Amino acid sequence: MKYLTLKSVFLWLCIWSLPVLAIQAIQIDIEHSWAEKFDAKELKTYVQFSSDGLKLSGQAAQISLAAPLNQLRNVTFECEKAAWLTDAFRCHSGTLQFSQPELGQQRIQFKIDANTEDEQYDIQLQNLRLDGGTVNLDISLDQLHWDTDIDAQNIPLSALQKWLPQFLDKQYVNAVNDWQPQGQISLQARIDGNKQGIVSATAKWQFTDLGFSNTTASQVAENVTTQGEISLHNTDNTWDFIASSSLMAGQVYSDPVFVDLSTSAIELSVDGKYEADSNHWTLADIKLNQSEQFNVEAIAEVIDNVPSKVEANVTVKTLSSFYSTWVKPFMVGTAAADLQLSGQVSSSISWSDMQHQLKATLNNVSVVDSQQRYNAENMNGELVWTNSEAPLDGYLSWQQAKLYSIDIGAGQLHTQTVKNGFKLVKETSIPVLDGELQINQLSLQQQEDKQITWSFDGLLLPISMESLTQALGWPIMHGKLSGVIPHVRYQSHKLTIDGALQVKVFDGTTVIRDLRLTDPLGVLPQLYANIDMKDLDLALITKTFDVGKITGRVSGEIYNLRLSNWQPVQFDAKLATSEDNPGKRIISQRAVDNLTQVGGGASGMISRSFLRFFDDFSYKRLGLSCHLRNDVCEMAGIEDTDQGYYIVKGGGGLPPWIDVIGYTRRVDWADLLERIKAVQNSSGPIIE
Repeated sequence: MKYLTLKSVFLWLCIWSLPVLAIQAIQIDIEHSWAEKFDAKELKTYVQFSSDGLKLSGQAAQISLAAPLNQLRNVTFECEKAAWLTDAFRCHSGTLQFSQPELGQQRIQFKIDANTEDEQYDIQLQNLRLDGGTVNLDISLDQLHWDTDIDAQNIPLSALQKWLPQFLDKQYVNAVNDWQPQGQISLQARIDGNKQGIVSATAKWQFTDLGFSNTTASQVAENVTTQGEISLHNTDNTWDFIASSSLMAGQVYSDPVFVDLSTSAIELSVDGKYEADSNHWTLADIKLNQSEQFNVEAIAEVIDNVPSKVEANVTVKTLSSFYSTWVKPFMVGTAAADLQLSGQVSSSISWSDMQHQLKATLNNVSVVDSQQRYNAENMNGELVWTNSEAPLDGYLSWQQAKLYSIDIGAGQLHTQTVKNGFKLVKETSIPVLDGELQINQLSLQQQEDKQITWSFDGLLLPISMESLTQALGWPIMHGKLSGVIPHVRYQSHKLTIDGALQVKVFDGTTVIRDLRLTDPLGVLPQLYANIDMKDLDLALITKTFDVGKITGRVSGEIYNLRLSNWQPVQFDAKLATSEDNPGKRIISQRAVDNLTQVGGGASGMISRSFLRFFDDFSYKRLGLSCHLRNDVCEMAGIEDTDQGYYIVKGGGGLPPWIDVIGYTRRVDWADLLERIKAVQNSSGPIIE
């Protein structure tokens, strides 16, 4: 029998299955048969009749089906109890065996109940194996409706990858393969539909030992366990859905964030609607939660893949762990790169029609910078931000704070935010050490290029130099630090002061001009300034640094000053006797000896001469300068000599007079600092 269609085969079976005929068995051999989306080669069918019913079996060298199954080879089938009528066929227990390139060798149990007249079909397939996993299918369909139940257990993702070329373009197949997915999936699902498509679906799934990595290793997962479920319902191409998922074990890295799910699981649920005709998502209830860290409740709308509305409330349960996991990785190289945090923060976000507003409520929040640049304790308040023209009021209070080593007392700021900026709504005063910083104006603005600029002006009420120098770890100075702080601006990581900052110290006047500071809280802050000093009292200076007694007044300058990470790397400095300041000028033996040592001369000369009998000497002028570049200081005095330069030139008062001459012109900056430290630690010359 050759080129026999399946319809003809079914007709023969119906004829020979008539009970009036005394035929016990029928064998039909078909060399080649075909039908729509079906082609069989060397098909042999066996029909056996008995008192228990009809037994069917058969085999085929090859059966060609529609994609994705394509070709099945070495096919055998058997049905122990079958019933074949003119309008129906039933097989209550059947076995199908075949081999297929992607599926391998298979032995499947099946059950079929078909009513051809009413076009009702029920098909059950059990024990389809995929690389160690199993799939069971239960399919029912009639003229108006169809449904499918799927039960898949422990299916390796590698087995599913083999089928991707059947459904996806090559570029997407390559993209999936590049991620090297691993693990197993188990799935239980039910899908209901009609001629128009899917009407409803429910599914539960679980991934175990899930792993993946992209080619750059910027997105990596290992041994992840996740489970979830979804429910869909379609009405007029509008989908209502409820979905939830939990990540319960394993580790995930998404550059730069690393999450250990074994210690802190993540749960997500979404309730919403999708209107396919307009590509409109309405997410009515979004909940995202990570145990012990944060909780998010939100709603959102997305049209044509562009968000049109977002409202969210975020509660940070444990600020320290939330910062370590979700914030710190993004702060590398910034002033917030390594913090210790405590307290709680809750926030709200509202975004609609390109207008947004943010509110963050702080509850007893404390911040400590590990590099000891700043800290703040017990911060409370409501921080606000908006790009709309409707103003929002906010405030911030703190119990105490510190900037580097400067203690800052309790304070409070009241602000108003509008159009990507805020301003201080009233003047305020903040305790600083034993003085006070009065803020007259403070404002901040985000520019169109997202850069932040801020400005400030105020008044520094007297701070004792004793408390300031003690806090900074400097030698104790006397006097007061105060002055008007002119317009201060911060833009592009650079802080500048318009005008001059005047400071009263050592009973003289110091004016700081051209002050600017870049990256002030960064890894390598840079400070630039020019400083003029007028009529400083040498008695107060030498008492402060304990280098021996010197009286008189000096004036000077420090120009082209640059500090890198608060250490001097460049300046042009000089200090000399004030020409317009007459008065008695005395220098002690110890001061002479120490200045000689700084200038590179031999120390202890006075104690070895007749001058040792005098405690003090008169001088006419003194001065010293340093031009620092590349860690080398070019030194000079008030005037040159044949072999060096005068640091102190005698005269002016009653004898004895004395000159102090420096001989070192170029000195390593580190060596000069060591000399100065030695001078401060010296107890003075020994007089014999």
